[in-house]
Amino acid sequence: MMPGDDLCGGFPPGDQFAALLAKEAREKAIPISGTFELTPRCNFNCKMCYVHLKEERIPQFGRELTAEEWLRIAREAKEAGMLYLCITGGEPTLHPEFETIYRELAQMGFFITLQTNASTMKGKVLRLLEEYPPKLVKLTIYGSNDEMYRDVCEVEHGFAQVDAGIRALKQLEIPVLAVTTVIKNNKDDLANIHRYTQEMGIPWIYSTAVHPSIRGAETDAAAVAIDEETATDFRADVQWMIEHPWRKEGDKPCEHCKGYRNSFWITWDGKMRFCSFMDEPDIKLFTCTFKKNWQYLIDFEEKQEWPKACNSCEIYAYCRLCPGALSSLSGSTKKVNKRFCSSLKRYIIESEELKNGTESNICSRSGENSR
Repeated sequence: MMPGDDLCGGFPPGDQFAALLAKEAREKAIPISGTFELTPRCNFNCKMCYVHLKEERIPQFGRELTAEEWLRIAREAKEAGMLYLCITGGEPTLHPEFETIYRELAQMGFFITLQTNASTMKGKVLRLLEEYPPKLVKLTIYGSNDEMYRDVCEVEHGFAQVDAGIRALKQLEIPVLAVTTVIKNNKDDLANIHRYTQEMGIPWIYSTAVHPSIRGAETDAAAVAIDEETATDFRADVQWMIEHPWRKEGDKPCEHCKGYRNSFWITWDGKMRFCSFMDEPDIKLFTCTFKKNWQYLIDFEEKQEWPKACNSCEIYAYCRLCPGALSSLSGSTKKVNKRFCSSLKRYIIESEELKNGTESNICSRSGENSR
């Protein structure tokens, strides 16, 4: 998956009513879905995280918003049209005022998705969710045992905590979706994770997308990301991309993102983005009204252009790169990561040659860019 397929977001997966609303909201540029990234704090230290900051490093990058500031944003966003809200982090339940923030957001009537590592689903947090059940809890699961969590998340008894959290949520009959980011450390445990989620009766999805942090997290994405040679489903993904070309001449970079013109992301220090993998535009929320900031974000999206290298690329129609991927991989939406591009290009060409038993013909772009 590319960042444009971000596993977090206000729209619940598979919700057809939400999909219809999202389509109409896109046409009218209504911010129907928002994500509040409450904090960079986390009790896990996952090797692939792009947000987590140790508590002592937080002041180096900004100031966490207070409960009142988050609620002010929520009130203005609701007035502008927000219905769906994802609450995430870091680990959002570790925000010093999480209880106040969550309770009052729930009382505002939003359809809430809570993104969590599930280890804090106990005590006050669990009682709060029992009182105000979210529409969905989207929880991360990175292994099937404590040893795997020790390796991936650098935490003791991690799986035991997550398992207890999942069981507590199921006891309350709160809908749960499990998501896994696959890295070199846990790729061999994927079948066990799948087996566990099946036994627990919870839906599960996974992603191999790991991108460098450009917001201060002390992670080395390149060291843990699965390379194409060891990704068991990479060639299947490439073949799917060949069979489903998605870009055509004249497409705007942002329009293939599900959040285009209908969603926004607020970082823990109060900046508005359309993608969590980006550090631009520099929209500070409290300098003017939410509606004006939203319009600025829409204008920013519309003005985005593909890098020149993309416009002349022979795999233009197939490549799933988006502004978020460009930003995290190359540090800018205006540049490409040559290593990534050459690797993907090679695999796309090789995959078509294997399928057809002939030399690839995708290097001719005429007629190939239809959806």
